[in-house]
Amino acid sequence: MSAVERRFPAAARFLAAERGEGPAPLYGPTERQNVHDDQPKPHVVVRVDFLMSRFELFALLADGYATTNIERSPDDMTVEQIRSDVEAACAGISSLELDALVETVAGQIERGDHPEQMQALRRAMDRAYPLRWEPEERPVQRPEYGDGTVTLDTLDAGRITVDEPVWCTGHDGEQIVDRVDVTHVGVTVTGEYAGVEFLPARIAWAPFAVRQSEILVDVDEFPGMTPDELRELGAEVGLHAGRLYSKANELDRLRRAES
Repeated sequence: MSAVERRFPAAARFLAAERGEGPAPLYGPTERQNVHDDQPKPHVVVRVDFLMSRFELFALLADGYATTNIERSPDDMTVEQIRSDVEAACAGISSLELDALVETVAGQIERGDHPEQMQALRRAMDRAYPLRWEPEERPVQRPEYGDGTVTLDTLDAGRITVDEPVWCTGHDGEQIVDRVDVTHVGVTVTGEYAGVEFLPARIAWAPFAVRQSEILVDVDEFPGMTPDELRELGAEVGLHAGRLYSKANELDRLRRAES
């Protein structure tokens, strides 16, 4: 994950979707599933991403609505309730059962069953899962700085207080992320030629990251570099500078030969 994706996840997903790259827009989870009175003590939270076509979404919404909200008009449901119904239906169905559900709902539409309800469900789906995805507005950080610490908001753990390195440039204006994605970043240094910056590099530390919680350096397309890797990259950049000089000399020779 790049530094931009860590600090601005919603904007990164939106830009990738606009370019036709990366995953489809991400929605949910609205609430946790498998929660009941006689549930044993939770051991883990398992998260699964489901790739859904628009009609699969509609079939799940129709199934969830029929199960939990049949007495209520879909037009009166909030976006959160609509998404919650879809997620609950998704959590209780296998991929084979989803295929069968799609065929069942398609048959109901083909026969003209419950036309007003079907149209209301379509309107509900369009509100909760718009055809043109716009990034949901997220509140930005309201950091409170202490003596070597900073208190930040997180999506999953509420407000937390963490050590703030002296080299960190601060967190004002950052998007609120999960605790695992909280990241300290330092001042960016770049090369520049003819007004074009290249090889931006800065120190970054995600103290709660699962895989790499140590202080590293993000360099353009090489995120999370160790000191040895950074030295190797620097050496390669130096070698490439020599190659550029060689190309300049070769260009001189070619131009002289033509004149």
